[in-house]
Amino acid sequence: MTADNLTFSLEIDFIPDIAEGRNEFKHKMKEVAEKHEGTYILDPKGRPIISGLAKDDVEDTLKDLGLLAFGSWPSCILTCTMTTPLPIRSVGMSDGWDIYTGKKTFFAFAQFPSDALSIMTKACTYYLEHENYQSMEEFIDNMGYEAFRDAVLGNTMPGASEGEAGDYYGGGFASPDVPPLKEGDFVRPENNIMQIIEVYPEMGPFLMEYGMSCVGCFVSYDENLWQAAQSHGMDVFEIIGEMNEFIADKYKKPLLTNDTPMETILTMYPQLLPVFQEEKIAMPSDMKTTIGTMCRDAGVDSAALIAKCDERLRGKDEA
Repeated sequence: MTADNLTFSLEIDFIPDIAEGRNEFKHKMKEVAEKHEGTYILDPKGRPIISGLAKDDVEDTLKDLGLLAFGSWPSCILTCTMTTPLPIRSVGMSDGWDIYTGKKTFFAFAQFPSDALSIMTKACTYYLEHENYQSMEEFIDNMGYEAFRDAVLGNTMPGASEGEAGDYYGGGFASPDVPPLKEGDFVRPENNIMQIIEVYPEMGPFLMEYGMSCVGCFVSYDENLWQAAQSHGMDVFEIIGEMNEFIADKYKKPLLTNDTPMETILTMYPQLLPVFQEEKIAMPSDMKTTIGTMCRDAGVDSAALIAKCDERLRGKDEA
């Protein structure tokens, strides 16, 4: 393999409990794969994959699938992952693309798929041009993770001045892309672990109970909640639901209101999407559309829907 013939794959993870739209999307993936001369398969878990894509075809494939911009994603899809034959991948979520090397080591963040592809290509190219009969994991271990990361990310962001690349891709404690968390705010996936604990000290023991051993160590200064959950193989949305339930009770505020936009549901509580489907509420084209507006357009009682969502988040509807 060389940098010139590096290929990419797109892997889809569906939202649990949402079956509607899956078969249609799989059929669409098969058609798009043929169009771009890729290979369509289902993995052992039934997840659809398009493999064998050239870098220049990935964005067109995402566009044809309706996955280029998050607001257009089908409601049944949780994540879209870009992978290569080498152990580096990029997981697309509502706030952008988290890039990992090896098994679950967070490497960088990119807001757009084009940026993620650029980082992945640079990482693979650097490895292929410098490796000495080593696997990528061995190469990174020998070189040093930080040295490898700096070598790859140094000039990734167009027009970045010295020092900016780390802020843009690292998602660190002072990342300018993430609004600072204040007391009374609900926790979001992009919030930094240490920032969460500084604002809500009670969350430290809570996260430790979940098995997040990174709490309190230097890693947590560079990891957001989504990254930490991914690296520990945990469901970030379950964690966010429990954390925000605590915050709602402590500050006597509702988890959801008529003014809550669909963007918040997708970003923080995708487990609520089946509730919207049960009420025949269509996914809006504008993710800033509020619950109140969606309910009004669908002829649904918003208070009843919000109460049902609250029960779902708190696990009261499982009986």
